[in-house]
Amino acid sequence: MGESEQVSPISDGEDIEAYRITAPMEIGAVLRTLAQRGTFITIYVNEGRELILSRILDVDMKGKTFIFDIGGHSETNQVLLNSPRSLVLAIPDGVKIQFAMGIVRNCKHEDGPALTTAFPADLIKLQRREYYRLPTPVARPYRCQMVFANGAREWVNLHDISLGGIGAWMPNELKPLIEKGSVHNEISFDFGPAGIMKLNFEVRSLRQLEQRPGQFAWMMGCQFVNLPRQTEANIQRLMAQLEAERKALTG
Repeated sequence: MGESEQVSPISDGEDIEAYRITAPMEIGAVLRTLAQRGTFITIYVNEGRELILSRILDVDMKGKTFIFDIGGHSETNQVLLNSPRSLVLAIPDGVKIQFAMGIVRNCKHEDGPALTTAFPADLIKLQRREYYRLPTPVARPYRCQMVFANGAREWVNLHDISLGGIGAWMPNELKPLIEKGSVHNEISFDFGPAGIMKLNFEVRSLRQLEQRPGQFAWMMGCQFVNLPRQTEANIQRLMAQLEAERKALTG
């Protein structure tokens, strides 16, 4: 088959409902794009103990079925044929696609052996930069200096960071000064050893959470806007360092 990027399934604990597609026409469009691009898919069978590397060959929008290539090992193909359910993942252009596949049958495609199955009932499509968040240090928290419409400036602590944005704790008294959808430009971020960066972001969500037992604060979810490539590379290095430190602590 060739090489494919190593992928791992999306965990049940991740907040993915906003990325779930249920309309058959939309599901078919995603599958057809995978077929047109020749994107490799990884099929997890036997409760994830075995993998099949494949590609979608054809999509029948009217019949709501698709055809995909057989795997390289006949024994694993037979396990898939005997399985009532398997898991499919793909990562085209940094977008993670996952869906459950039902009963699979043998078929022919262009005079060659292939496999076919029905469209999944739903499909998850999300970008890695949107869901891969890392918690930021607690002892020496990263911070950003919010600038409010009344001219006030306040440093707030970050909770997490991704290539797509940040989560920050907003004290209750500052919450009325923040509007969902507002864009903040040239905001100073103090990333500790990584230094100061000035970033633009849009406020996408405001949720009240328990910061400490009995103490509530607002979590502000923000998406970076017009992130320069060099700055994105700097954030990626920062995240790699955070991940290395986390693994060193957890073993």
